[in-house]
Amino acid sequence: NTGFFTREEVKADCDKRLAAGEMDEVEAKEALEMFDFITEFGADHKIRTWSKIPDGVSQKELDDAKKAGHILDYKDGMFCRGEQNWKSINGKFYYDTGEHRELFGEEQSSWDEIAFDEEGLMPFMSGMGLLRKIA
Repeated sequence: NTGFFTREEVKADCDKRLAAGEMDEVEAKEALEMFDFITEFGADHKIRTWSKIPDGVSQKELDDAKKAGHILDYKDGMFCRGEQNWKSINGKFYYDTGEHRELFGEEQSSWDEIAFDEEGLMPFMSGMGLLRKIA
């Protein structure tokens, strides 16, 4: 079953599956983590997606990960793995998905338009997720 679900719907499903022994606590936690991402569109034309730093990760581990290039940065209990670019053309906004796309052997643009739907949600990650403006 595919589709978009709210945090409450996913939590209820996880609770049901936990009770039935169909999933463990780690899987349930991972299923809910996607709702804790923050995607930041910076004035520098960079998009950064921030995730909560997992419990038990030390300052040294964060510093080592950043130094090794495994993460871009960390702050306020969150870390960022990388960044994407965004741009504005003729009053419309676009972001670079980084995807290689072809249609009948012809290379297609990797840029998708940034647009909000009638519910104020923005399709992201080639429509695999929906973002809601929080600030």
